[in-house]
Amino acid sequence: MPSARNTDDGKQVGEEVESFIPFHAWGPDKGSRACPICKHGWYNGILYFVGNHPDWNEIEKWLVFLESEAQRREQYLKVYFIYGNEIAYDQTERRKQLAAIGTKLNLQKTALTFVPSLTDSESEIDRNQIDPTRRNTFIIYRRSRITGKFTDLEPTSANFEKIRNHLDAAENEYFRLEKAN
Repeated sequence: MPSARNTDDGKQVGEEVESFIPFHAWGPDKGSRACPICKHGWYNGILYFVGNHPDWNEIEKWLVFLESEAQRREQYLKVYFIYGNEIAYDQTERRKQLAAIGTKLNLQKTALTFVPSLTDSESEIDRNQIDPTRRNTFIIYRRSRITGKFTDLEPTSANFEKIRNHLDAAENEYFRLEKAN
C-alpha cells in the first residue's frame, strides 16, 4: 500500500466537496438518504471513505477515534463513514453490517453510511472522485470546502494527532459564527 500522504487524485484542498446521497445505516440520520454536506456542512466535517478493500480492524480503530473527536467537539464536528465496496454488494446486508458495528462500538455521533460503490452515479458519490482501491480517504471540510485530504492512513497515534491538529487549526475567531439564513 502507498504511504499516508496528501493525494493529487480527485478533489483537492480548496475545492468544494460535492453533495451526495448515501444510505444512512447508523447515526443521527439513520434510515434516510440525507446529504452530509447539505445538512451539516457549516462547521468541520470529516468524510471517511473506504472502498473495495476494507480492513475492519483498522476501520473500527478509526471509528472509535473519530467518535471521541465528535463527542469532544460537539456540534462543531460531524463525522461520516462512507462505505463503498462494490464487491458482492447487497443493500440489506450492508445496512445490517453497519448497524452491527454501530451497536458494537456504541457510536452516538458518528454516522455509518454506504453507497453501492464509490463510483456510483445514482448516489452522486462519483462526483467526489474517490479512488475505491485505496485503503481509505479522509476529506475534512468546513463551509463545504475541502480543508484537508489524506489517503491510506493507518490508525496510529501519529495519524490521529494529524487529524486532531488539522481540526484544531481550523478554529479561529470566525469559526463559531452561525450560518446566515
